[in-house]
Amino acid sequence: MNRQNSLKAHQTAILTATVVSIVLWFVPFLRWVTVPLQYLNTHIHEACHALTAVATGGMVDHIQVHANGNGETYTAGGSEFLISSAGYVGASIVGALIMVLAKNGRAAKGVLIGLAVVMGYSLIVWVRQDVFGIASAIAWIAALVAMAIYLKDETRHWVAQFVGVQQCVNSVQSLFFLVKISGFGVRQSDAGNMQAATHIPALVWSILWCLVSFAAMGFALSISWRGESKTPGSPESKWAP
Repeated sequence: MNRQNSLKAHQTAILTATVVSIVLWFVPFLRWVTVPLQYLNTHIHEACHALTAVATGGMVDHIQVHANGNGETYTAGGSEFLISSAGYVGASIVGALIMVLAKNGRAAKGVLIGLAVVMGYSLIVWVRQDVFGIASAIAWIAALVAMAIYLKDETRHWVAQFVGVQQCVNSVQSLFFLVKISGFGVRQSDAGNMQAATHIPALVWSILWCLVSFAAMGFALSISWRGESKTPGSPESKWAP
């Protein structure tokens, strides 16, 4: 197998796994399979809210991540517009950066450890009042460090890029959640907050976030896959997820 074919397999595996994860998320009796990924997505999503609140002069009381994978960030002050937008847009930016920076197995090691450090900071400073949020953060921090240390370069590379893609497709859940809660008269969501702040319908914000997220994912993947380089010493003809 030459490098071109190997790279094609690498790309196909990431895209296939991503599509499967999205489909599973929308199937009620199979959604539980994606809950661990949902915990990771939510921790990053909520951390983006918190960091934006601090960056715009606000304060963060705490973050909660619940058993069903949903989360909430309690803030005071700061820019409501930027804070409400920061969850999906911020997670997409984080995902794009992960994909671009994890250009090979060696670089992916640093990216995974860096992500674990960010989650560790969020856990220590903000995550509280929910045992599932604390437990899932600890579990993911340990998993990220373990994957960075013990996985082979090719597998570590794949895992890092898959995690990056997951942060971008996280915005799809905004549309699903919006449609789901509309039937119950519930208005508390990032898109609902944006509607209250701007008088632009929540559906518009959800669609916009999806478009931005997929644009970020496509841009990051095109850069990453065009500039991918193998780790020195690893065979060109092998790749395994």
